[in-house]
Amino acid sequence: MSYRVISLNVGKPTVHQLSGQEIKTGFIKTSTHQPNYLTVTGFENDGQADLKNHGGEEKALLMYPKDHYSFWENKYQQEFTYPAFGENITIDGLKENDLYIGDIFQLGEAEIQVSQPRQPCYKIAKVHGLKDIPAIVTETGYSGYYFRVLKEGLVKPTDRLVKVKEDPQQVSPVDVFHCLFHDRENRGRMEKYLEIEALAPNVKRTLIKRIEKLG
Repeated sequence: MSYRVISLNVGKPTVHQLSGQEIKTGFIKTSTHQPNYLTVTGFENDGQADLKNHGGEEKALLMYPKDHYSFWENKYQQEFTYPAFGENITIDGLKENDLYIGDIFQLGEAEIQVSQPRQPCYKIAKVHGLKDIPAIVTETGYSGYYFRVLKEGLVKPTDRLVKVKEDPQQVSPVDVFHCLFHDRENRGRMEKYLEIEALAPNVKRTLIKRIEKLG
């Protein structure tokens, strides 16, 4: 299976006036036609301001499905241009339930692995001036998903995303997202997800804490 890259997007953290507030963020990215080298912490020409909640090896690359753009445009009756959701890659035809945590893909010279769903971010609301959009992301699960980089390499905007290996446990990013936000006390489900070797450690820590609270 291979998928078309609609847009390759990068941006360094800069200060913006968003909804009357001065915020330093790397959320606002620009579509580029130039090749970019993908390292274990992300594209060389990219960056994040909030390194506690974004970036790092487990969130090296954020992908967002092109398929969701029509939903948001219909919802808000306005145009959203790539990359409206802060994604590094806008991808065609690969939604959150179309792949699994641990799946491995080839992207140009690089090899990447699905690590976790993206969690709703308040900056989506700030950038677009839409206060309720994080709540709707939570409701729909239209959040996007992160990759870790197994092999660094040059990525061109014309490269296709090619699936190399499918994880046998077949737990999708939206499955984990639903557990985190809508099925928060399902011990059996959380214990099952803890067995997924490729699931990001920060997500596992959240699940462990919730299990401990259940007693």
